[in-house]
Amino acid sequence: MGSPPGLDSEAAARQSLIFHDDEALVDRDPQALANRLAQHYSVLDFGARPGFEAGFLHRTTTAQAGQLLLSCGFTTPIMGTIGQREGVGSINVLFSGMVTYGGGGQEYLVNQQRPFFFAASQEYSYLIDHHFNGVVFDIDLQRLRQTATAMAGLGVSERRFVADFEHMRAIGPTTGPVQELLQVLCRSFRMLDCQQLRELHYLEHLQVDDLVYRTLALLLSPSLRKILQEDSGRALDRMRVFEGLLEWIDANLCSRIALSDLEQVSGYSRRNLQLAFQQRFGCGPIQWVRQQRLEHARQALLRADDAQTVTIIASRYGFSSASAFSRDFRAQFALSPSAVLREGRRRTS
Repeated sequence: MGSPPGLDSEAAARQSLIFHDDEALVDRDPQALANRLAQHYSVLDFGARPGFEAGFLHRTTTAQAGQLLLSCGFTTPIMGTIGQREGVGSINVLFSGMVTYGGGGQEYLVNQQRPFFFAASQEYSYLIDHHFNGVVFDIDLQRLRQTATAMAGLGVSERRFVADFEHMRAIGPTTGPVQELLQVLCRSFRMLDCQQLRELHYLEHLQVDDLVYRTLALLLSPSLRKILQEDSGRALDRMRVFEGLLEWIDANLCSRIALSDLEQVSGYSRRNLQLAFQQRFGCGPIQWVRQQRLEHARQALLRADDAQTVTIIASRYGFSSASAFSRDFRAQFALSPSAVLREGRRRTS
């Protein structure tokens, strides 16, 4: 039993990998491979399956896509355990072969009918029955939740998706959309093999990692799929309302703007306003209004004539205290308002 039934070492060596096949590293020593894997994973156990040691072969290559490090490879029968890693999810996508994963008292058979395995921070074991050819990589679970929230649209809380990304599972193409999402995921892997795009650094600008995260969010979150299927019209309406609110804020920066005004203009609840601004700008609505006032004040300082002073401009944009305006301005731009005023006058003189 030196090699898997029906697949000798020579045939194994000829199995193509989905990207960078010509750059693949070959390992025939399980311990050397275990040491290399331990640099990237929490490897609790690893080795060739008993009876398959003599024919052990592992071919692998890696590709960077933004913050994602993806590994594709072929291996003869092995078994092992990956330890728990807080905030890190594991993705395994199989193209050929068969693997049994285990975790939390459950077993998950992954094959060409059910080719996708996900573990959310949990410890899991794997046993490759015949061979494995596929892609494995880790994901940031926080980024996955944020991606799902952004896709769902303004006013949807990140908490809505927490449960979807917490449990281990294997996924197969049970529906048309799921099958197509799995195909999109595989196509995104193939993009990494475009030699000219790599050499010109275009792949960095295509943001393949963002496509991967968006595809995973849809694959793993029934909640997100339901929102997008049932609420697409309302999501567009909410977006239009929000854009209208931003235009209203821009037109009224010289007036007092309270959170209650934003509620009244938009029809959003206070909670949904907080969610929408945090999602879009990474801050609360009043903080964003203050940032816009400061930016408009900076532009006014740069265009000011001799009759305009820092105090006059600060007052125009709702700052009742020149000292408070100066403090906030320095915090935002690392310059004093008077320095910007002098720079503006120097340019126009």
